[in-house]
Amino acid sequence: MRHHGTASKTIVLIAALAVCLTVLLLFSHKADAVHKGAGGLVCGLCHTMHNSQGNSGLGGASGGSIILLRAEVNSRAEIHKLCLQCHASNGSMANDTHPPQNVVAPKVYSTASWTQNDPFNKIGAGGNFSTELDSNWNTTTANYLGYGHSLGATNVLPPGGDVSIPEFSCTSCHDPHGASSPSDAKINIFRNLKVNATGAGANAGIKFYSGTTEEYYKHKSYVGGVNGSYFGGSETDGAGQVIWPVYRGTLTGNPVTDSANSNSYGTGTDTSDPTNGTAPATMSRWCAQCHDNWHEEIVPSNLNRSTDLDSRRHAVNSMMPRGASAGCATGCHVSLLDRVNYDDALIQAGKGLPVTASKFYSANSYYLPTDTTGASFNGMDDVSGGDNHKVFCLTCHFAHGGPYRDNLRWDYLASVATGDQTANGIPSNIGCQLCHNR
Repeated sequence: MRHHGTASKTIVLIAALAVCLTVLLLFSHKADAVHKGAGGLVCGLCHTMHNSQGNSGLGGASGGSIILLRAEVNSRAEIHKLCLQCHASNGSMANDTHPPQNVVAPKVYSTASWTQNDPFNKIGAGGNFSTELDSNWNTTTANYLGYGHSLGATNVLPPGGDVSIPEFSCTSCHDPHGASSPSDAKINIFRNLKVNATGAGANAGIKFYSGTTEEYYKHKSYVGGVNGSYFGGSETDGAGQVIWPVYRGTLTGNPVTDSANSNSYGTGTDTSDPTNGTAPATMSRWCAQCHDNWHEEIVPSNLNRSTDLDSRRHAVNSMMPRGASAGCATGCHVSLLDRVNYDDALIQAGKGLPVTASKFYSANSYYLPTDTTGASFNGMDDVSGGDNHKVFCLTCHFAHGGPYRDNLRWDYLASVATGDQTANGIPSNIGCQLCHNR
């Protein structure tokens, strides 16, 4: 019996040593399961096994945080309080560099301010949660639910949605661990967006096209160092915080030469089942997982394609031919476009409308072009191919949040008491009137 007890103790000791060795290996080497696109961050940057080391806390809740997180996270609605440690201007790791690119994490919460007359890269492609969250990252401010996606919200029905989301946070849309393969069935390499957004309804399940073997217009500007498209470390907003901009550098108005300075979105045919491998999904179709009633492919009555006149909501899968002008009704489609205000000067100022990329040239352009001449542009206004430049959700809205209501890129309502809303006069050359000059 004595020998048996000794053997048992030996086995337990070996097992304990094995666990300790495993933990040491996890925290002393790169763990490529974390933020794959952005680099091999170690597990211990976000998780802690016991929330203590040397009897000192490691940044989690005193009684431990959910899923071993190193932040005050007591529910899944508060996961953003971990993410913002790196992705907020006042986060504890806001200015730390991370291998292997040795870049600072881009910010989605910043003290920067801007106006509707500023170029889009001053806020960044995703926008800013600062109007939705207070300085402690709580959704208790007066702006809660109105300026963007409300992190920390519980039991909310997305506008245009059909299913209430119990707890909303960063991981409702993004997978923090990421994907290393374009064929990953659960995670898109593009922005680490989930194939099935958490809490999405019947129209969930959006897999983007990936890989350089496909035509360029189907590609995505991947998060992280994939395909050399990582925008981070040098592009900053008005407060000097690193961001992922809509564009970087100087724009000339020529989408071919502006290619290196643009951060484009992929295009394709927005079908209700884009996971079938033949129909690439656009960003709008991904958003429609939760906002499904506002997408014309899911609710066809939103847009009568026989005439394009019976529009119930602004289309998110429709061509924006560059040649469209006042009275354009021949050679493109029945149109209400009047792009007198949309010109090269607007693009050069960084205010060109983000659209999905076209299949008619191999440039990486984030904006709706204006030039209609030259061999490189032949066919750009031919809508028969179905894959020309298209307006989509991010043409008018920021992805995360912004200074204006409804996450819009322009201020279109005055801040007045309920029941006394009046139109907010804006210059006639911005907002809706970029394309619908009246």
